[in-house]
Amino acid sequence: MMNFLKNLALLPIRILSVLTPAKSFRDNPVIGSVILNGLGLHVFRVILARAVVQLRWWFLAPICPRKLRETFRQNGFMVVENFISTEDLKKIRSEVKNHSGETRQMLQGDTATQRFLLDPGNMEDKPCLKALTESRRLQNLLRYSAAKLTPPLLYIQRIRNSIRETGADPQKNMHADTFHPTMKAWLFLEDVTEAKGPFTYVQGSNRMTWRRLRWEYRRALVAKNQPDGYSEKGSFRATEQDLAEMDLPNPRGLTLEAGTLVIANTNGFHGRGQAASNQSRLEIWAYARPSPFNPLPGLPFKSFSNLQMSVLKAHWRRKDKQAALKKSRASWHLIPAKKMTDFDL
Repeated sequence: MMNFLKNLALLPIRILSVLTPAKSFRDNPVIGSVILNGLGLHVFRVILARAVVQLRWWFLAPICPRKLRETFRQNGFMVVENFISTEDLKKIRSEVKNHSGETRQMLQGDTATQRFLLDPGNMEDKPCLKALTESRRLQNLLRYSAAKLTPPLLYIQRIRNSIRETGADPQKNMHADTFHPTMKAWLFLEDVTEAKGPFTYVQGSNRMTWRRLRWEYRRALVAKNQPDGYSEKGSFRATEQDLAEMDLPNPRGLTLEAGTLVIANTNGFHGRGQAASNQSRLEIWAYARPSPFNPLPGLPFKSFSNLQMSVLKAHWRRKDKQAALKKSRASWHLIPAKKMTDFDL
């Protein structure tokens, strides 16, 4: 009876969440409803979100060169080689090497993702990195790709492969982050070879074709019962058979030289490449997931980005406290900075 009353009380919120970034088929009985998705709810959200982001991309087109816009639209990602000079690359690597501030790690399967947020505190002793991340050229490319004027959050990130004996890394399966276009970016601070597990993308999977829509419709009907731990939360996994069904090519690993910038629409299918044991890659990483149904691109004020950082850090601290009470550790837990910065210059 109590569960019934609770669900009844939450029903208006769950209905309204259909017009938000909410994506979990498991946790929201409206989004996960087989009946509603049979009537086209999920496909409606996909199409509406795509129409809205197309409008925002149109607004923001002047801040991104035409050739890069076309490549991004056609392939789902853009590649800008030699985005930073060899001299600046050396300076930035040195600044990262000397980092001693808050650093966090998440373990997924046999892979560790290590990061520190590029907030004002962590940038005080990193002038070259600060100048790069605040450059208009970088910010404009990120803002266009995210279809959002608010500056995205940036991190230094290190992906470390096969660091423990356990299950496979789920991020190495081809997947879409959510039902609407989102942005992730990687500015590689070292050469990325096949052995290092390059960023991998199914070229053209960003385009919403009839075959993709049909696949989305069918997957939404069974998503809440998927056993992979991610599809039921709204991040659909795609097998080789699924890609063939959508008439998509095989995934492509981007092996690139240090100093190359890659920006991707992660509504397309992507993942980490398979890597050799104990290999890692070092990068500046950016992420933005704007509201899918807001037709306005927002405002370009750094204060909004600073607010996001404050909220994020408060969230981390709360998770740390909750984990400590359970005598465990948070998903994104603190580690000594030297565990991330033990690379060679």
